[in-house]
Amino acid sequence: KRKKTYSMPRKKRKIGFYYLCLSNEDLNLNESFKNVINYITGLNKTDRNFSLGNNKFCILDSVVFYQNDNQANIIFKSATHSYRPNLIHKETVDERESPKDIAEGEIEKTHLVTNFVNNDLILLLEKHLHGISISQFVRYMNHYGAQLDEPIQFKFETVVKDNFLEEIDNLSRVTCADIYVDKQMLGGEALNYSDNLNEVKHEVILSVKTKKMESIADFARDTFAFLNGGNNSVRRIRLVGRNMDNNEVIINTDFIERQEYISPEINEITGEPISHEVFNEMNLAIQNF
Repeated sequence: KRKKTYSMPRKKRKIGFYYLCLSNEDLNLNESFKNVINYITGLNKTDRNFSLGNNKFCILDSVVFYQNDNQANIIFKSATHSYRPNLIHKETVDERESPKDIAEGEIEKTHLVTNFVNNDLILLLEKHLHGISISQFVRYMNHYGAQLDEPIQFKFETVVKDNFLEEIDNLSRVTCADIYVDKQMLGGEALNYSDNLNEVKHEVILSVKTKKMESIADFARDTFAFLNGGNNSVRRIRLVGRNMDNNEVIINTDFIERQEYISPEINEITGEPISHEVFNEMNLAIQNF
């Protein structure tokens, strides 16, 4: 008999691309980043605990530097406290009081990867609802950076791609194109659906999807040329595709930021993504940046 293979469950996560910058540009960026990180890791855990507001707190849990200290894998842990709803059983639907202390919260990990290259500090952040955001990460760093003898403060920039056609060329396939058009097209000669448009949003989305294993890259290029030609009926374009590593990528003419998705294995008990899986995929993404 053929042996059954068991596949571990996976969880889809979005990763954001950013530049970490210094407020004082006269300082050395990479040394300043390491100085603040090393200061924080030298504190005990309670002193690393930082309130984010709205009953949420976070802590820098672990940092590993490598490649001559130019790259780092970082884990933050965060939690929301002060609530303790009852538990309910999925089969008996019996309820019971949660044993959780009111000051406790369920741990949510956020993984970050940094790479210092060509005097830029590139940062990839795992983005999910219950983790920490890029702005919260910078607030955390600035809180501790202010405690140094020579204070260090950071800011961030979102990585924006300025060449839409080049971004299309970087995709192995374009699988979906959302065309945002003026609502007047619904009553115009092209569609002529209705002239009663007062309650309709300003933009209407036309969604075009590819046949299986095909690409609509040429359609996307033609539509972009139509938009670039000054035609006011097309407002913006949003594309979904796959890069050479088969990660999902979203590009948008309105705010052209590359957003990739990873699918690490998860712990079947806690539901958390497995850290080394997350770092493997994030490190591959940052090397290809």
